[in-house]
Amino acid sequence: MKKDTFYSLWFRIVIACFFVMVGTFLALGFAFYLLLRFGIITLLPRLVTGVRVLVVMAVLSVVTGTVLNLFIARIVVKPITELSDAMGQVAKGDYDIRLDTEKYQGEIRYLREDFNQMVQELNETKMLRSDFISSVSHEFKTPLATVSGYATLLQDDTLTREERDEYLKIIIQTCKGLSTMTGNILSLTSLEHQDNISDREVFRVDEQIREVVLGMEPLWAEKNLTVTPELDEISWNGNREMTNLIWSNLLNNAIKFTPAGGEIIIEATIDRKWLTVAVQDSGCGMTPEVIAHIFDKFYQGDPSHRRKGNGLGLALVHRIVSLYEGSIDVKSEPDLGSRFTVRLPSGYKET
Repeated sequence: MKKDTFYSLWFRIVIACFFVMVGTFLALGFAFYLLLRFGIITLLPRLVTGVRVLVVMAVLSVVTGTVLNLFIARIVVKPITELSDAMGQVAKGDYDIRLDTEKYQGEIRYLREDFNQMVQELNETKMLRSDFISSVSHEFKTPLATVSGYATLLQDDTLTREERDEYLKIIIQTCKGLSTMTGNILSLTSLEHQDNISDREVFRVDEQIREVVLGMEPLWAEKNLTVTPELDEISWNGNREMTNLIWSNLLNNAIKFTPAGGEIIIEATIDRKWLTVAVQDSGCGMTPEVIAHIFDKFYQGDPSHRRKGNGLGLALVHRIVSLYEGSIDVKSEPDLGSRFTVRLPSGYKET
């Protein structure tokens, strides 16, 4: 609630009480005037006159004030009471409640609109949490079933050495995938509670990208891919670990969706405004519908899950780029490959 709104509400309540008091005095004054004007007061018994008339007036004041107060309270306090009751419902977990705003004006309307927006966001957060838990459970279920299944097969004493080695390889690869997904989930959870990039240092971005390429050589060499880094010599001030996650996930994504014998080109430049890194692949490409969701958590453009992944890598990249106050653009067409372009502030300052 805004401070001026708070004071405005109290001002209205004070004004309402003031009108109750003034209305009561006016009503009693008018009644007393009529008694005097038509001589009715002279017809009253002597016991009613004098001091006791003050008691009668006091009783009339209480009755009149109560009636006026109830009437005004219905107008002034009712919307606040409704808001209080609605907040009680929200505290009990009811995020579907909404307050009518059309028949109110001013601060009361703003309060009720803010309440409706708050409840809507709480409801969306609840749904996101539910979807997140459901997605995590689903993504863990399949690899755990794989590990369990092949571990059971390993108990067979009739297996050949080749079969045993193959099953162990599958188990190890699956466990690595689970480890990667767990790390991405923890990183995303941590980054969602950050507002900026800390622990910055100056380092060579081009060398870091080359290290990422070399580190993933087993992945792209297995598919006989050609990875071509076209990198300027770039010194940049940023968080080394978080920036490494950007290049690692983009390259891993390109390797995953590029068929055997394909090509991946990584370009990196810097100017006074932006550090620009682009990852171009010759993979399967994406439709506009897929592009619209690729940065969503657990979203996978390949619903058949034929390509290994958990839909967290690009979500993580997007979050880190946002913390840097940069941008990431995607250009892609089916069967024509994809190009991801990341722009991060270069940090250049005029001297």
